[in-house]
Amino acid sequence: MFNSAQRLTRFTFFSLWIVFFLAQTGVLQIDFQHLLDQAQIALQQENWEQSLSLYRRVVESDSESVSAWIGAGVSLSHLERNSEAIVSLERAIELAPEDARIQGVLARTYFKNRQYDQADEWYQKAIKLHPTSAPVSWYLDLGLIEMHRGHFEQARRYYLVAVQLHPKSVVAYQNLGLLLLNQNRFDEADACFYTALTVEPEIGSALFGRGEVAFKRGNYSQAVDFYQQAIQQEPTVSEYYYALAQALLRAGKMAEGKASLAQAKRLKAKLLQQEAHQAARKKDWPQVALVLRQAIERDPTYVDAVEDLAYLQVQQGELAEAESTLNTVLRLVTDWAPGYWQRGDVRYQQKKYEQAEEDLRRAIELAPSAAPPRFSLAQLLFDQQEASLPEAENLAESAYQLDPQPKYNELLQQIRRTRDHR
Repeated sequence: MFNSAQRLTRFTFFSLWIVFFLAQTGVLQIDFQHLLDQAQIALQQENWEQSLSLYRRVVESDSESVSAWIGAGVSLSHLERNSEAIVSLERAIELAPEDARIQGVLARTYFKNRQYDQADEWYQKAIKLHPTSAPVSWYLDLGLIEMHRGHFEQARRYYLVAVQLHPKSVVAYQNLGLLLLNQNRFDEADACFYTALTVEPEIGSALFGRGEVAFKRGNYSQAVDFYQQAIQQEPTVSEYYYALAQALLRAGKMAEGKASLAQAKRLKAKLLQQEAHQAARKKDWPQVALVLRQAIERDPTYVDAVEDLAYLQVQQGELAEAESTLNTVLRLVTDWAPGYWQRGDVRYQQKKYEQAEEDLRRAIELAPSAAPPRFSLAQLLFDQQEASLPEAENLAESAYQLDPQPKYNELLQQIRRTRDHR
């Protein structure tokens, strides 16, 4: 429900507040202050592990450093270690029980941990201390909590308070508009999205919201117009393309609708591939495979995800699975040269030499300037040690000329030594 800019704003608020808090804590020992400064720099650079380590070093020496407990809690929260973050922030509150801002951070951490009752409790305490100056994010989270509970009218009240206290908050109008839209209160919802656009004229989500209102009213031409404007502002949001596709199809524009649907599937597949790459950085290979399969299911012609999944399967020794993965897309994308090369290598490892040779020759035919399939075919022919040494030599030589990698030259020299000994 929040876009990246809004999440960044929330993070910046807390980061700046920590800086302010540090400035108000009095004179610290120089070493402590240096550690705190370094920790804050790491926090601002989003180096959560480093900031956590530095804040903990301060706490080890000064267990009553409120700013260090806060910083450690914020770092842990960004590392998705919310239970530990809660412990750290509760300690900060013990040391500064009347600081509503710490209570707000704790409430947000409970919210992230899906402990909604505790989040509600701490937000209420924080708001009680600062009823007129509470950040808009507190009311937005309270609204989401009530929506989670199914209390939509109470959620609407929180959003109304949010827009009254923060009339320039686009996200407050956005959330209120979405809630009203789901209640089929179209005029009120449209007014919220319209107001959001008066504050920020180029916000894609508000344009999308107006498109949703038009779609639900059956005005598909107007919906198409709003969806297209939303896409112009945020061209990587797959949901906008899905909505546009539905509106175009309802308007009888079948070809355009199908094209938009294909774009939506491709964007979603790319997003899932990015998620898989994040899991790969954590070496969570089962999750990588799962998400890549989801990407391929969403768009079977998205060859980048297929290539990634097949590579992972080969690395895990799942050659039959890798071949099956590549078979699926090559039936749909018949001119995908890297796919033939990759499948040729897989089949070579399976000792399916004739099929491997066919794939590699097809890859060379489709991409004559690519070195890898030439090298792979040269290796295959050389290993066969039949009457194919001249062709293997030519392939290895051309691969090395296209891309002078040491392994290409090494194979070329091996072939020539074998030829000379015959």
